[in-house]
Amino acid sequence: MATPKLTSAQKLAVNYYRAKLNLINIVSPRIAAHQAFDLFTKPYGSSRKRKSNAKEKPEILSLFSEGRKMTGYRWRAKPDNEKKLLIIHGFAGSITAFDRYLPPFRKNGYDVYAYDAPGHGQSGGNRLNVKIYVSLIKSIITNHGPFDGYMAHSLGGLALMIALHELRLEDRPKVVLIAPATESTSAADKFFEFLQLPESLRNAFEKHIERVGGMPLEWYSVSRVLEETNAQILWLHDEDDVTTPIGDVYPLLEKKPAHVHFYITKGLGHSSIYRDNKVKRKIIEFFEPMEANSKEES
Repeated sequence: MATPKLTSAQKLAVNYYRAKLNLINIVSPRIAAHQAFDLFTKPYGSSRKRKSNAKEKPEILSLFSEGRKMTGYRWRAKPDNEKKLLIIHGFAGSITAFDRYLPPFRKNGYDVYAYDAPGHGQSGGNRLNVKIYVSLIKSIITNHGPFDGYMAHSLGGLALMIALHELRLEDRPKVVLIAPATESTSAADKFFEFLQLPESLRNAFEKHIERVGGMPLEWYSVSRVLEETNAQILWLHDEDDVTTPIGDVYPLLEKKPAHVHFYITKGLGHSSIYRDNKVKRKIIEFFEPMEANSKEES
């Protein structure tokens, strides 16, 4: 894991949480695990502050998910509504990161939907984990779907795949996964490595996750559900991604699932990949109507 550059204040915070969790772990691993999970699922403060630069103002949507009021957005297609597409941002991310995709999606006939994740933007809550995100995505699909297409980044990709797998929808949507959090075990590995937390706390941490969510940490995995998810999938990942490591993707590349097309980049990392113009074209072409693709090929 690459060590992120931290400000003096951030270094103090890291040292504080490291010392606190290690100390509590000596007295009670179970309490330390609870507090570690609380920290693990707490979005950064900046996830509340990002503003959209999109020229077109969206319609504001809302729904309740697990008792929290969620805020969403809808941009109508130009000129006619033919299809629906849902964008799902990642942990500590924002829908504003995908402003540049709105015009081409709408031009291709998609009504574009997006929601601020719990603890992000204008949505309620102050924590985000896979279980909470899956519940929200299923509520969005129930209230606004069915969707013809989905585009999800990072943790949003993992939550989307689990949601689609659980819903078992008859439609076969197009799904774009951008640097999805392929294995939750890897995210936990990086968290524990960064804070230099002991193995004894890791064991208690995983027991806490299973106690809260009803499933072990390794259950929260794209690999687990990929083959059984009825969708056409474009998977984009960068070799230098240190947040969702490419190493988790290699076993899937070797299997070559027929319904998944992998597009591997180099030097873009985790959060710049969707800003790259080649990646943007690849995504837009994937969502273009079949007749448009046929004309280009001819």
